[in-house]
Order: sequence, then structure tokens, then C-alpha cells
Amino acid sequence: MRHGPPPDGAVTHLLVTNDFPPKVGGIQAYLWELWRRLEPDTYAVLTASSHADASAFDHEQAASGIRIERVDAPVLLPTPMLVRRIRALAGRVGASLVLLDPSLPLGALGPRLGVPYGVVLHGAEVTVPGRLPGVRRALTHVLRHASVAVCAGGYPADEARRVAGGSMPPVVEVPPGVDPARFRPLGDLGRAKARAAFGLAPDALVLVSVSRLVPRKGMDVLIDAAAALAPSFPSLTVAIGGAGRDRARLARRVEARRAPVRLLGKVPDETLPELYGAADVFVMACRNRWLGLEQEGFGIVFLEAAATGVPQVAGRSGGAAEAVVDGVTGFVVDDPGDPGRVAAALRRLLSDPGLRARMGADARRRAEECFGYDALARRLAAALSDVEG
Repeated sequence: MRHGPPPDGAVTHLLVTNDFPPKVGGIQAYLWELWRRLEPDTYAVLTASSHADASAFDHEQAASGIRIERVDAPVLLPTPMLVRRIRALAGRVGASLVLLDPSLPLGALGPRLGVPYGVVLHGAEVTVPGRLPGVRRALTHVLRHASVAVCAGGYPADEARRVAGGSMPPVVEVPPGVDPARFRPLGDLGRAKARAAFGLAPDALVLVSVSRLVPRKGMDVLIDAAAALAPSFPSLTVAIGGAGRDRARLARRVEARRAPVRLLGKVPDETLPELYGAADVFVMACRNRWLGLEQEGFGIVFLEAAATGVPQVAGRSGGAAEAVVDGVTGFVVDDPGDPGRVAAALRRLLSDPGLRARMGADARRRAEECFGYDALARRLAAALSDVEG
């Protein structure tokens, strides 16, 4: 691998995004895990200076040949100034394609760039505008003039096709993935150590959930389901990792229901594999809200749990049913707003160790075969090569 930044004229596409490391989040992880696996002399990145450690991060990546340029602003806005910056950088590095993420508002710059462009679609930025008449027209315009749409799974691809109708550009589905070397089954000794680190009893039945604490993720329903299951499973413990605006409400609900639930707060990224691996079952009862305006884009947490060999229970929302194969790697609950339905799915797994083991093994195998980032990056590279060529 070449050291130092690539020379001008070396790249074939330019990624323009607000969501790039060292900023942390699901989209940031998705973009980074894919793009860092591409040949570094095939792309450059233009992003915002939204993190205190951005300069150090960029310097470190330059040593591997990855070129990152930043606008001196906390967020990229679709302004004439940004249009000029994108045109100048694309011309300077010889990019034949500009990829814009998200599709709105940054994607609105695409038709004004004067160079071929594509969009990266994750879910919410398609679902919400696609149901609001005025914004829908803007999104339709962006999609119909794009050269390619990189879709993080079948759900955003289907939503985009619904918006664009018969004028959808070529689509490449590249779902979120997982690093199966990092997220892997822990074994008995590793699981015991992980449980001790999180203060979980070694012989407990442990449900784990990880997400932002917002209503759509269904933690309130999980708390109610746990309270209902507790009399049948005295050793049950639910460990919820994550922070968010719903924490205070959830804490009150745990106390009111006397549910066997612990709110762990934000879990450091480096310890996430151990938290997943400490579980008997992973659960996130994600649900649609606001008449479908809020849905789960995919649910990478399900894949991370799967890679550790843990079966999952998901709510049927957006792309969650792509991440969890109902009846194979876990269960998908059709009415995730009903604590009784969620409790019933969990009960099947909690009461049957053999079923948990089979589904966990199938989940691990699927994560390795279908969602390894190395294979997904090759798919992305091939699709972009076709467009750029």
C-alpha cells in the first residue's frame, strides 16, 4: 500500500458526506468500513470539520494513501460555495463521479455539479422526504438525474424506486456489514469474563439490547416484556446499552414495572463485542412511528449480535427483517408495539437452549457468508467501476 496522499489526478470518484470518522455513528461506520477497504488511489473524501480529532485522523489515514479534505465548518450545507468546492476538488483529483451522502440535502447539489453524480441511500432520508409532497419532488429530481444509487439494503432501494418511479438510476445494494473477526463467539471462558466485566451474573439468562434511547427503538416495550417474563425466568436480566433523550422515561418505567432491567449507559465501542457475546439473546423491538415516517433503516446491531453467535429478536420495521431471518437466525415480531408479542418471541428462545444454539450458529454463519465487509466492499468497487468506466 502506498504511503502519503495520492497525487492529484489519481482518483476516480469523490465521496462528499457529512458523516465520516472520527465522528461516530451508524452511517459513519458504514461508510468507513466500506471505503477504507477500497483501493486508496481510487477515491477522495470531502467532509466537514465536525470533530476535534479530525486532523489527527486525517493525518493517520494519509499514511495509508487515503485522501480526506475537510470544509472548515461543522456541517456541509447545499450552498453555491460548496458546489464550487466540489467542482474544484473533483477537477483537481480527476474524479469522474461524485457520490453524495445523504440524498437530501446534499444530494440536491448533484444536478448542479456539471459532472456525473450518484447518491448513497440509508433509509430515513428517503422514507421521510418520499412521503412529503414538496420535498418528494426535490428527491425525485435528485434520483432521476443520478448515475447510480448505492443503497444500504433492499429497504432504501425499494423506497427510492417508489419515489423515482420508472426513472430510477442503476441501483447497487450494499447492506451494512460486520467484521466477523472483531465480532465473534466468545466461548465459555470469554463469555464468563464478559459477564463479569458488565456486572452480569454468570448463570443468569441475559437479554442484551444496544441502540440510541429513542422511542422508535422499542426499549419501553422491552421493559414491559421483561417484567412479564420475570416470574417464569427468575434469573432473567436485561442489559440495555446506549444513551439518548428517552433514558429518564425508561428509567422511570423500569422502576414502575419492577422489571429486571439495567440501563448501562453509553457502551465504549471497543467493548461492544463483549457485551453482545455476553448475551443469550439480543433484542431490539424497533417499530414504525408517525405513519411510517420513522422506520428502522437496517439495524446493524442485529448483524453484530449475529456475528457473535447470538440469536436475535427484532421488530418488523424497515430493513430489520433483512438483518434477521425469521425462524432461522431469530424471530421478527410483526406487532413490535405489543409487549405480549415481544415476550412470546423471547419466551421461545429463553425456554429452549437448543433452539438458541442452532439459531446462534446459523446467525454466525450468515454473518460471515453474506455480510463480511471485505465482500461488500468488492461489490461496491465493482459497481462504481462500471459507472466510472
